[in-house]
Amino acid sequence: MTLTGVRLLLIDAPNMIRRIHAAVPASESQEKIEQSVSSSLASFKRALRQHAPTHVMCAFESSGTTWRHEVNPDYKKGRPAMPAELREIYAQCIDGLTQEGVTSIRMDGMEADDNIASMAVRAASLDADVTILSTDTGQAQLLSERIRQYDHFRDEPISPDRIRKRYGVEPRQLIDYYALVGDSSHSLSGVAGIGAKTAAKLLADYADLEAILQDRDNIGGRIGENLDRYAETARQTRLLVSLKTDLRIDHSLKDFRYQPAEG
Repeated sequence: MTLTGVRLLLIDAPNMIRRIHAAVPASESQEKIEQSVSSSLASFKRALRQHAPTHVMCAFESSGTTWRHEVNPDYKKGRPAMPAELREIYAQCIDGLTQEGVTSIRMDGMEADDNIASMAVRAASLDADVTILSTDTGQAQLLSERIRQYDHFRDEPISPDRIRKRYGVEPRQLIDYYALVGDSSHSLSGVAGIGAKTAAKLLADYADLEAILQDRDNIGGRIGENLDRYAETARQTRLLVSLKTDLRIDHSLKDFRYQPAEG
């Protein structure tokens, strides 16, 4: 089976809607909901026109905790619960997307990123061209010849060069980078004493986190000591920032064929 000729657009809906919602100036709740839904659907439609996909999947978050919370209960600790206002916006956006001929999915225990990653890798392995619509550079770990990422708001790709310039590492090394420096946005710790420059230097010398840890005695000094002390913390963080690429999504590709609504 081959998917040559398929142009699959994978939309990180929470990423887009939250940014739009935050920028809506209305202060009254119902007005803010209406404006957020209207602006979000307009952005989705613009993306569909711009990328002209043959197939589209819009991914939403699962309700409740995820597999990452089972590994580390402090994952995303301190983040406020999703407000009821945003839940209503999501529900209305799903309805609006359905009317536009776009299929939305959510999976219990999974984040939108995991659904996107699994579909992207599966489709790319069958020679589809995949575009991920998200500003979240954590998804850049998926970049390949067949998988690209696009920043809808800056109207430009999140390219491998952009990742190299920002982090000093290859896209595939992003999970190792965060394992070393931590990811404060998700309340994940790294290795004490290792910042962005040191992490980039280590990953220029070694292929990945495990290669660094295996050679920590030769690295020596305070860095080597901390690599030894925080090895399991780094391994856990690497696991948690890695996207799942092997989920079984209960849809066939034909369910995501994009057929624009008439009129």
